[in-house]
Amino acid sequence: HGGPTRETSASHMPSPPSPDASGSAFLDWASSAGVATSAAFLVEPTATEGFGAVAGERVSVGDILVTVPRASALAVFSLEEEMRQTTTSLAQSHALAYAACRVAAAPRGREPWVALWPATPEGTWGVEGDSWRAFDGDAFRELRRLHEEGEAAARAAHEKLPPDISWERFKLGVSIVTSRAADLVVSGERQPVLLPVIDLCNHRRGGEHNCAIVFEDDAQTTLTLPRHARTPVYLT
Repeated sequence: HGGPTRETSASHMPSPPSPDASGSAFLDWASSAGVATSAAFLVEPTATEGFGAVAGERVSVGDILVTVPRASALAVFSLEEEMRQTTTSLAQSHALAYAACRVAAAPRGREPWVALWPATPEGTWGVEGDSWRAFDGDAFRELRRLHEEGEAAARAAHEKLPPDISWERFKLGVSIVTSRAADLVVSGERQPVLLPVIDLCNHRRGGEHNCAIVFEDDAQTTLTLPRHARTPVYLT
């Protein structure tokens, strides 16, 4: 679900705003945008990961929780021509990050969705300077190495963008893509896509997830595995 497989347990909904405020407006907006959700799909606070998606009742293998029309997704294949020309030389994750920056600045009807995007970088994108000293061990050293590689690539991509996109702004866009985007195979090519409602699902590493995304000609669909009611919904 998004660029490289993520192994973080960080929440994908920021603690503010509450689901009763922006969350309700978002779900109303999603419905008006053609996103269909099952009665079993709920958004609730979790014990350790902020807000996330949960199964409100028992569901069976193959049950559809959410269907998102292609027109409601934010993806490289749906970018306007001017934006597409700007991103032709970029990796798809960086192109989508640039698109997220533009949409965040001018939502054009997507305001309820954008309101739930994080306001500051998440995961390793929010760790800077001496803060890395809080981590220790080989696993964290490898995590930092991978992050530094990713940051170097992102900075190289940033140099190709219009001057009104600051590094801090682009870094937030990259963070949004790496923490919220789904990885889909479209026309034989794997690419990241931001999917409203589906991006509320928290993540687990491969083998620990309990639902999946299926790409169809005109929609994105999550399919579920058996679970008990009130069980969190996780994507890999």
